[in-house]
Amino acid sequence: MSPERAQRNLLERFLGIFTEVRAGEGGLTLAMAFLVFLLLTAYYLIKPVREALILQEGGAEVKSYLVAVMAVLLYFLVQGYAKLVSRYERTRLISIVTTVFIACLVGFWILSRTGVPYLGYAFFVWVGIFSVMVVAQFWSYANDVYSNEAGKRLFPLVGFGGMMGAYVGSDIADRLLEYVGVFEMLLVAAALLGACIVVTNLISLAVWGRRQIQVSQSSLQEWLAERKKRKDREKLAFGLLREHRYLWYIAMVILVLNLVNTTGEYILGRLVEDFGAEQVEIAVSEAEAAGTGLRFGDRDLGDPASTEARTAFVRSTIGNFYAGFFRWVNLVGMFLQLFVVSRLVKLGGIRGGLLWLPVIALGTYGLVLLLPIVQYVRIGKTLENASDYSINKTTVQMLFLPTSRDIKYKAKQAIDSFFHRVGDVGSALIVFVGTAILHLDARGFALVNVLFIVGWFFLVRAIAREHREIEAGQRPGLTEQEEPVAA
Repeated sequence: MSPERAQRNLLERFLGIFTEVRAGEGGLTLAMAFLVFLLLTAYYLIKPVREALILQEGGAEVKSYLVAVMAVLLYFLVQGYAKLVSRYERTRLISIVTTVFIACLVGFWILSRTGVPYLGYAFFVWVGIFSVMVVAQFWSYANDVYSNEAGKRLFPLVGFGGMMGAYVGSDIADRLLEYVGVFEMLLVAAALLGACIVVTNLISLAVWGRRQIQVSQSSLQEWLAERKKRKDREKLAFGLLREHRYLWYIAMVILVLNLVNTTGEYILGRLVEDFGAEQVEIAVSEAEAAGTGLRFGDRDLGDPASTEARTAFVRSTIGNFYAGFFRWVNLVGMFLQLFVVSRLVKLGGIRGGLLWLPVIALGTYGLVLLLPIVQYVRIGKTLENASDYSINKTTVQMLFLPTSRDIKYKAKQAIDSFFHRVGDVGSALIVFVGTAILHLDARGFALVNVLFIVGWFFLVRAIAREHREIEAGQRPGLTEQEEPVAA
C-alpha cells in the first residue's frame, strides 16, 4: 500500500470505492457534494410546480414558446451578472444572487394568494433562468475549487451529490403534493437555498484562506494590473469560440442537445396534457356515481361539476406525474453517476462518454415513432434525461478540465447560458412550425429529433478528435495556464 493511500481516513477509503480519492480530499469533496445536493433538492421541489402551472394554464405549445422569452431575458441578465462579478468577490456574489432567488420564491408564493393572471407563465420563465444561472454558477465555483487533475477524478462524486439532491427533491415533491398545494413547495425550496448560502461561505472560508493571504501580500500595482487583465478577458467570451473550433464544436453539441431534449419535453408534455384530461373525466364519473366530492389522494376537491375542482385535479395529476417522473429520472441517474460514469470514460474515453446520450436519445424517439403512448414515452425519456444529467453532463465538464481558466470562466459561461437557450429557442421554432403550419403529431416531432441526432454523432466525433490533440499538447492556446487552489 502506497504512503498516500495509507494516510487516507475512513471517509476517503469509502469514497475510493467509486473513484480515486487521495488523502485530504474527502472532506472538501463531501462538502461540495452536499452543496449541490441542497441546490438540486430545491430545484426539483420547484420543477413539478412549474410543469403543473404551465401545462394547466397554457398547454405544451405555450411552454415551448416561453422558452424564447426566457432566452431573450437571459441575454440581458447574464450581462448584468457579469457586472456583479466585476463588483463583488465570488463568495459574496453567490450569496447575493442566491438571496435574490430566495426573495423571488417568496414573492411568487405571495402572488399565488392574490390570484394574479398568467402567474404560471412568469414562473415558468423564472425557473428556466434560475436553473441555468444557479447550476452554471455552482460548476464555475467547482472549477475554481479543484485543479484539472483533481476535478477529473472527483467531479463524478460531486455530481452524485447533485443527482442525490434531485432524487430527494422529486421524492419530497411527490409526497407533499398529496397534502399541500403546489405553491407551498416554494417556501421549502427557499429555505434550502438559504442553507446553500451557509455551506458556500463555509467552503470558501476553508478553501480560499490561502489565496486571500497571497492577495494581501501582493502590491497594489500588481492587483490593479491583474484586475485590468480580467476586464480585458471579459470581452473575449464569444471571440474565444470563434478562435478555437474545439469550443465551437462543444457549443454546437450543447445547442443540438437542448434542441432535441426540449422538443422531447414538448412531446412528453403534450401526451401528459392529454393524460390529465382523460384522468379527470374518469375521476369525475366515479365521483358522480358514488355521490361524493372529487378527490385526489387524501384531498377532497369539492363538487366534481365545478371548474375549480376539475382544474385542481388536473393540476395535481400533472404535478404528481412529473414528480414521479423526475424521481425515477434521478434514481436512474444516481446509479449511472455512481457506477457508470467513471468506468465508461475510463474504458471508452471522452468519446465513449459523449456518445452515450445520443445513442439513448435515438432509441427514445425511435420508440415514439413506433408507440406514442405516454407510459412508453415516459420510459424512454427517463433513460434519456437520466443519461443527460449524469453521464453527459459530467463528461462535458471534463471537456474543460485541460483548458485555460479564461475558457472555463468566459467561453464556458457563454456556452452554458447562451447556446443552451439558443437550442431551446430552436425547439420553440420547431414546435411553432410543426403545430401551426405542418400540423405534426408526436411521431412527426420525433422524426425531426432523429434527424438532429444524426448530426449530433458527427459533432461528437469532431470533439473527440480535438480533445485528443489537446491532451497531446497540440493546442497550446487552449491549455491550462494557472492552477486553482485545491490541487
